[in-house]
Amino acid sequence: MFKTIFIFMVSFFIISKLHCQTLDDELINIVVTPSGFEQKIKNTNSFIKVISKKDIEKSSATNLVDLLKIESSIGIASTGGSGSKPSYFLRGFPKKYLKVVIDGMNISDPTAPQAETYLQNISLDDIKKIEILKSPQGSVHGGQAAGGVISITTDEGIFNGKKIRQKVKFGSNNSIYSGTYYSNGQKNVKLSLSANINHSDGISSGNKNGANTEKDAYNEGSLTFKSTLKNDENTNKVTFVFRDSSSKYEYDNWDQTDNHDFSKTNIQSGLVTFEFHTGSQTKHIINYNPTRVNRKTAGSYVSDQSSKQQKVEYKIQTKINKDDFFGFGIEYNNTKYKASNVREKRESDAQYIYSQIKPTNKSLVDVSLRTDHDQIYGSHDSHRVQLGYDLLKNLRLKTSFGTGYRPPSLYESNNLASGINKLDPEITTNKELGFDYNNYKSGFFVSSSIFNSEIDNEIQYSGGGYRQGSGFTEISGYEVSVNKYNIIENLDLYFSYTKTDSDKSDGTKGALVPMHKFSSLFDYKISDKINNQLEYIYQERAYDTSSNELPSFSLVNYNFNYKIDDNFKSNFKISNILDQDYEVNRNYNTPGISFFGGVESEF
Repeated sequence: MFKTIFIFMVSFFIISKLHCQTLDDELINIVVTPSGFEQKIKNTNSFIKVISKKDIEKSSATNLVDLLKIESSIGIASTGGSGSKPSYFLRGFPKKYLKVVIDGMNISDPTAPQAETYLQNISLDDIKKIEILKSPQGSVHGGQAAGGVISITTDEGIFNGKKIRQKVKFGSNNSIYSGTYYSNGQKNVKLSLSANINHSDGISSGNKNGANTEKDAYNEGSLTFKSTLKNDENTNKVTFVFRDSSSKYEYDNWDQTDNHDFSKTNIQSGLVTFEFHTGSQTKHIINYNPTRVNRKTAGSYVSDQSSKQQKVEYKIQTKINKDDFFGFGIEYNNTKYKASNVREKRESDAQYIYSQIKPTNKSLVDVSLRTDHDQIYGSHDSHRVQLGYDLLKNLRLKTSFGTGYRPPSLYESNNLASGINKLDPEITTNKELGFDYNNYKSGFFVSSSIFNSEIDNEIQYSGGGYRQGSGFTEISGYEVSVNKYNIIENLDLYFSYTKTDSDKSDGTKGALVPMHKFSSLFDYKISDKINNQLEYIYQERAYDTSSNELPSFSLVNYNFNYKIDDNFKSNFKISNILDQDYEVNRNYNTPGISFFGGVESEF
C-alpha cells in the first residue's frame, strides 16, 4: 500500500516540473465550511474535495449522481436509469451517516427508511460548488455527519450586476432538460431565481428473465429563490433561500416485475440567516430552516407519508488572533411525521464547541465536542481531534480521530421487527492519517490518507422489520488522488484510487460498497473555444445485499464543449462509450451508450 502511494508521489512530482502556471484566483481562494464558518482550504485539517463550477461545466456528467461517480471515494449504486433512487457511500459509510445540505438547508426526507437526501432531484446546472468533507464531522454537524458532509452551493446573484441564463438539453431515452436563471443586484441587495424542468422516458429498471421491457419514466421540476441584503461595510447581512422540488419516478418492484409502481415526492425548504459582527473579531450566525416533505407511492406498495422539520441554530465564532479561533453553537430540531396509521413528534437539541489553534508556525490543532439530547434516546456525546503539521512548504501531514452518534430514524422506529420494542442509537468511530500537497503556483495537488472506522449497535432490516444487529461493521482502506493542471500545455490530468474494505462481524461484506475504485479524467483545451474531457471509471469487488460479488466493470465518458461566442455555448456528451452491460445493484439495469447535446445562452 505505502509502496503504491510512494510511486504515485514520485512520478507526479517529476511530472509537475514539466510545466508551471499560476492557477485562477477561484482555486486559490476556495473556502470551505467544516466548522460552519468560511475558511481557506489550506487552513483546515479535514480531507476535502471541492468541485467548482468550471469542473462541472467541463464534466461529461448530465446529473449530480453521475458527477459524483467520478470520485473514487464515493460509491453509488442506482436501481435503474435517470431519476432512480441511488444508494451512495463515502469511504464505505452509507448515506444514513452522510449529511447533505444545499445552500445550508437540510432537504432530507425523514419519511424515508434512512432519512436520506434525494441527490437525483438536485439539478446539476444550478450548482456553483460542491464541498465533500471526508473526515468525521459528527461533532459539529450532528449524527447524520458521522461519515462526512456533502455541501452543495447553488448559483446566486452578484451585487451591482444582472445575469440571464437559459439552457436546453436533449438526449437518449427522449431526455429533455430546460433551465432558466435570472439574477439582479444593486449596491446592497441581490436576488436570483432559477427554474428547472427535467424529463426522461428512462429504461426498464428491472427485467427478470426478459419479461419486463416497460420503460420507467422520470419527471422533475424545481424552483429556487435566493436574496441577500447587507450593509455598506458587509459586516451584517440577511439571507433568504426558498426551494420547491417535485418529482415522479416509475420503478420496478424488488422482484424486478412491473406492477406500475411509482413514487411522487414534493420537498419545500426555506432558510433565513442573520449574520452580524460584534467587534472586529466576533461573528454571529442565526439560522432558521423549515422543511416540508410529502411522499406518495403506488403499485405494489401504497403509502402516503409526510413530515415537517424545523431547525433553529445559533453559532458564534471569535478570533483569538490571526490563526486561532474559538466557536460555540446550539441547535434545536423539531420533526413531525405522519403516515396512514402513525403520528409522531420528536424533538432534540444539541450544544457544541470547537477551537482551532496554531501552537507553532508548522502545526495546527482543532478540537470539537458535541452533546445531543433526544427526547426518546437520551443524551450522547461526540468529539473530534484533528492535528496538522507542515512537513514542507506545501505538504501537510494530517491525522484525526472522531466519534459519532445516530439515533434511529422515524421510519426505523415505527417499523420494528416482531418482538422488538425499542432500538438503541448507532455509535461510530473514525481514525485517519494522511497528507495533502497543494502547490497552487504549479497547479499540482496530491492527497492521500489511510482510514479506519467502526459502526456499533448497527440497525438492520430483517424478519419484516428493523432490529439491532448483534455485531458491528469495520471499514478500512486508503485513498490516493492526484490533480495536475497543465501537465503539458492545455492538458489537465486527474486520477484517484480508493480501496474500501467493509467487513461485518458475521463475516459478510458491506453491501454495494466497491472494494476497489479507480477514476481518471483528461481535460484538453484545443483552443479558447474548444474543450474536451475524457473520463474513465473502473470498479470491482462490490457485493449485493445477499453477499454475492457483482462483476467488475469499466465506464468511459466523453464531453465536448464549444464556445460559439461570448454569449452562447454548446456541448455534446457521450456516456458509457463502450456500451458496457454492467450492474451496480443486483438485477437492476443500467443505461447503455447514451448521447446528449445542448446549448446555453447567457447575458
